Amino acid sequence: MEPNIQNMIQRIQTVYFLIAALLVATTLFGTDLFSFDQGQFVHSTAYKLFRGTEMAGKKMDFWMLSLVQIIFALMIIFSFKMRHRQIFLGWILLVLNLLSSAWILLGANVHSIECTICKEPATNLSLGIVFYLHAAAFIFVFLGIRGVRKDKKTIDSLNRLR
Repeated sequence: MEPNIQNMIQRIQTVYFLIAALLVATTLFGTDLFSFDQGQFVHSTAYKLFRGTEMAGKKMDFWMLSLVQIIFALMIIFSFKMRHRQIFLGWILLVLNLLSSAWILLGANVHSIECTICKEPATNLSLGIVFYLHAAAFIFVFLGIRGVRKDKKTIDSLNRLR
């Protein structure tokens, strides 16, 4: 009877971690991390930083951090029988999510003041949708961790009653 209880209880946090993985995965589809105007339009995706109309841009490695987050979320989902491991990986995923949000914020500010040939300061600095999707993923990861902890508490109390 115990495997049925575990599988039944496990569903909601699996949904939370899957939603978080999908939200982070949108980064890999070339959506904008940030953009600003500094004499020419500058915008960044997870792969490159583009200035003006030139197609060649400075290489960005943000996609690797997003891919690591997706892998961690899938590892959490598939290790449903080891709740300690799920909680540990969940906290690591939460920290990675915070780091990726900080990367977007710092990247927007650093790249706006990095231009040495630009004569005017950056204006119209705007964060792309990826920043807000990572904030939503943070919430879903937190809810998933909370669900795993609640399940762990329930299973422990059931084992105590036996």
